Amino acid sequence: MCSARSLLLVLPVFVITVASLGGADAQATPAQDAPGIQKKRLQGMLVFVGLHDEGGQWGVKAGDGTLTPFGRGVNPPKKDKDNKDIEPGVILDLNCPVDANGQCSYVAPADTTLLAGATAPTTTGVVQRLLTMIVDYTACGYPTTVNSTYVTKTYLGANQDGNGGIALKFEQCSYGALTVSPTAFNSVVISPACPAEVVVNCSWSAIANGADSAAKALLGDAVFNNFTHYTYILPLGFESICRWSGLALVPGKQTWLQTSSYGLNRWATAMQESIHNYGLWHSWQGGLEYEDYSTAMGRGNACPNSAEISRMGWSTPAAGGGSLTSSLLTPGVGSTFNLPATYLTSNGNYLRVQPDWLASYSDILQGMNLYLAVRVAKVGDAALAGSYVASINIHTVNASMDNSPGSYWYGDRKISFINWVAPNSQLMLSSFNLVVYGSSWVGTDILRVYLCRYVSSSTECPSLAFLEGRPSPPPSPSPPSPSPPSPPSPTCGE
Repeated sequence: MCSARSLLLVLPVFVITVASLGGADAQATPAQDAPGIQKKRLQGMLVFVGLHDEGGQWGVKAGDGTLTPFGRGVNPPKKDKDNKDIEPGVILDLNCPVDANGQCSYVAPADTTLLAGATAPTTTGVVQRLLTMIVDYTACGYPTTVNSTYVTKTYLGANQDGNGGIALKFEQCSYGALTVSPTAFNSVVISPACPAEVVVNCSWSAIANGADSAAKALLGDAVFNNFTHYTYILPLGFESICRWSGLALVPGKQTWLQTSSYGLNRWATAMQESIHNYGLWHSWQGGLEYEDYSTAMGRGNACPNSAEISRMGWSTPAAGGGSLTSSLLTPGVGSTFNLPATYLTSNGNYLRVQPDWLASYSDILQGMNLYLAVRVAKVGDAALAGSYVASINIHTVNASMDNSPGSYWYGDRKISFINWVAPNSQLMLSSFNLVVYGSSWVGTDILRVYLCRYVSSSTECPSLAFLEGRPSPPPSPSPPSPSPPSPPSPTCGE
């Protein structure tokens, strides 16, 4: 999610952190049963919104869609009263003491009951029926400066048919797995009340609740509820109150965008916020969050990287390259793969290395998996720049979480860009006892890649020249050229 507090025009995007779930270990326990303590009961889905340098905020989304935030800094417990794990996306019932604002001031395990676990997000075969709500706060000095036509063209393209704009980027980056329906898309201007909690405190929940009520009054409950996703577009200048460019609910179907160059008018911000709904986090580089410019999930104007598109179920690994462990990578021997650039095809476009030969691999915090993919600045990646282009991009993720996705549907694997390898060169990854070779192009934007692991020294691995002198493997069939998006079906659903 995007913040306005940064240098120049580059705005950081909010972090969504499951690690902040701390419960009783992270906050002081009040005398909850003391006389005069007022308590409230909440039931619904546990959700989270990251607020960048202002921290994050937990809340509960009720069955009717109403969002109720906890007080700032208040975390849910790690376990419920029956010692069951609590994580974003679970359905729970809780009682909590409230502060002067009527928000939970503490949530105790004994007062929390898990009703249902978090479910896996649906990330393929998705056709979003998106409602964009242009929020007009004229009553408090923040009139809207965009209309429904402008927003519709921003999302669907100049012809409003889904073959341009943000919708086209979604189709390109997901290989058609996640699209926006042009026939079901709607954009309305609404004028909800603007209480102090909105215009002074920038309450994301109050913005959403007020906008939802206004939209239901305009459209009717049945029409409103038929949409699958909802975006709130704030008026120009509202970044002076809400110091972010974009925001998203995790998990959920709601996003917030500022009317700004780094908000509504930047497709990568709209994509980042939407993908947050499905559980993807930000991408790192050099130990800094957001700094990966190879992906919309960092600061890039490019499709998600291989660690992200694979997690979304949008791509498959190269044959034999989805789980490269010590049993497959023999020390001192080069293994060969032909990798198409990710823009070309969703099939066989990445390698996943599980370096179980390292002593640190079994450590729940230190163990890392690697993702390798070839990136070329074409189609959805046309704006990719710098060393990311025409090279092998290498990312790391937390291995424990990556190997058990069902236990961490909405957890942060901390995807980090660590290096790149150009064609006709090689790179030693000493932290992984691995050498990565970029060989020659064997087809249009298809690069031959070698991997070699070693025990003690990289000198155990052959030179690139030696590997190139070996008989070549049979060439991979050329992937089909990208075809223009086909018109979505009038019957849409998720």
